[in-house]
Amino acid sequence: MKSVILLPCIAVPLFLCVVACSKSSRDSSTDTPPATAVSLPTLVADSTGSITTSTASFFGKITSKGGGTITDRGICWGKTANPTENKTTAISYRSSGEFTAELKTLEPNTTYYVRGYATNSKGTAYTPDVLLNTTGVPVAEMFTDTLFAPGVTTLFVAGKVIDARGIGLKETGICISKNTNPTIADTKVASAGKDQSLFLRINGLEPATAYYIRAYSTNSYGATAYGSNVKVATIPRGNVSYTLAQSPNPTAEESAAYARIKAAFDEAVAYYNNFTSITKTLYVTYNPGVPTADASINGNIRVGSNTGYQRTGTALHEMAHAVGVGQHTFWTSNLIIGGVYQGTEANKLLRFMTRNPTDALKGDTQHFWPYGINGANEDTGAEMLYITNVMVIQGMKKDGLPSSY
Repeated sequence: MKSVILLPCIAVPLFLCVVACSKSSRDSSTDTPPATAVSLPTLVADSTGSITTSTASFFGKITSKGGGTITDRGICWGKTANPTENKTTAISYRSSGEFTAELKTLEPNTTYYVRGYATNSKGTAYTPDVLLNTTGVPVAEMFTDTLFAPGVTTLFVAGKVIDARGIGLKETGICISKNTNPTIADTKVASAGKDQSLFLRINGLEPATAYYIRAYSTNSYGATAYGSNVKVATIPRGNVSYTLAQSPNPTAEESAAYARIKAAFDEAVAYYNNFTSITKTLYVTYNPGVPTADASINGNIRVGSNTGYQRTGTALHEMAHAVGVGQHTFWTSNLIIGGVYQGTEANKLLRFMTRNPTDALKGDTQHFWPYGINGANEDTGAEMLYITNVMVIQGMKKDGLPSSY
């Protein structure tokens, strides 16, 4: 009986010990270590490169993720220090931390502040600013032709763009001034279509006056380049006049002929006085018996009834005879030999006006070509035909052709 009664007293302490031991073991196994704190990442700016007028590359490196995950990296850039605008995510990056970002739409010849950034759950960290200077705009290489064709108040001038340097051109042309090295702030004549080969007419000038010209081009960035400075000059005004003999009681046919002939010689004389410095007095008559028209060096010109020859081209052709072409012995003894024109000035003007360096004047005892307007079929009515004709005559006068005996 005693042994039976004692058993519960022994068992209770043992149970309590087992329970206490189990509870202590369970608390120890469920404890978690404290989490490691995340800090801002660290990074450096390695370099910049591939700098142009409008683009550049930035190379950076993340040296520490700060114990977190990098969720974004790239650059911020602007014209002031510590930029936050123009945020640009890196276009490529490596597990070792290097990354590359591209800057675009920059302005030429401009200083920018650039800094790399990296972002994790703690926030965004930046590199110190890196200064970057875009390159200046490469302007075109220009050429101003030293040859030109002068009128009284007009100059025909030329030039070209030798190398646009890969930049789009906004405008090309030639500027002019009485002072050396003219700019586009002076008088300028722009080409119609941003031409790279320039042949331009400048009007509104003063007679017998020296000027300076330069070819120019302005590119898409607004930068202007100039060719060399070339001195040019207009010529003295010509002094050609004419008298048209008319019947005091003209028939209807004569009146119509007089009107056509007068219009033709008015225009032809204007060309001579505006594009040559020749002095000559002409006496024009209407003679129905003349098949086409004829002239002599004494200034007498006869025009026939064929209406195709009562035009400006015929008037110019006959006026050339009146100032010596085919009418003075100098023509066949000095200027036309073996059918080839021997003078230099007229050929120089011809080649400049036609823009063809191989053009050359030829002729016979009476005429020259091209641009001699030797027949109604050659009279197109084109202004440049008439101007080139009289400029060639001006060149012939410089080559020594006399206007009278």
